[in-house]
Amino acid sequence: MRGVITCFKSAVKATNYSPIAKNVVPFQRFRLPEVRQFSVESSPACWNCQNKSALRQNMICSDCGHLQDVNAGINYFKLLSFPTQFSLESQKLTKSFRQLQTIVHPDKYSNKTSREQTNSADWSSLINKAYKTLATPIERGQYLLQLEGEQMPQDNSALNKEFLMAMMERNEEVEDAEDTKTLEDLNALLIKELEGMAQKLNSLFEKKDLQGVKGCLVEMKYLLSIQNSIKQKLQSLLGS
Repeated sequence: MRGVITCFKSAVKATNYSPIAKNVVPFQRFRLPEVRQFSVESSPACWNCQNKSALRQNMICSDCGHLQDVNAGINYFKLLSFPTQFSLESQKLTKSFRQLQTIVHPDKYSNKTSREQTNSADWSSLINKAYKTLATPIERGQYLLQLEGEQMPQDNSALNKEFLMAMMERNEEVEDAEDTKTLEDLNALLIKELEGMAQKLNSLFEKKDLQGVKGCLVEMKYLLSIQNSIKQKLQSLLGS
């Protein structure tokens, strides 16, 4: 038995064997690097060519050029090629809107497949809705609030009593106005106030003050309601 053990030791030395514990560090040098996981947002497969290629203008397959089914949940800012923020240039927004409408205009798809004709009408409708939402400060503000997962308050809890009393007095001024000059002056004042509140809204969004945003939007709603009353009374006076 002693002779067998001696032969085994000699064989181990001949193969330069060393215990596992001594080989741990050299072995680690050859480990594969850890793979970082990234979430990749892939486009759905094109209904025509079945490829998952990037979409031009978020609507058109870059491989076969077919107009895709409407994506009703697309971010309106992304659709109109704007960053998701309150501040934007109205002229650029209008330009982007017109360019998109030119691309999906139903007349361009009159000789296409029935699916593309339907898609054309659906995209045109969505682009109109997106533009109207982003073009109006109060609608844009409410949409941004929605993207943040917040909802507008359903009551007047965000307003103070002084503001509500002031709104009641201004409604009375509109009701008491008997000529177009008075109504136009009231409307001009409202326009300036709404412009100032739009600037305030932009500042609140930049600060991520969503409670402040809600209060500002509710106040804007009241002012817009008074402005609507003025327009209705102007039409009534001009029509009489």
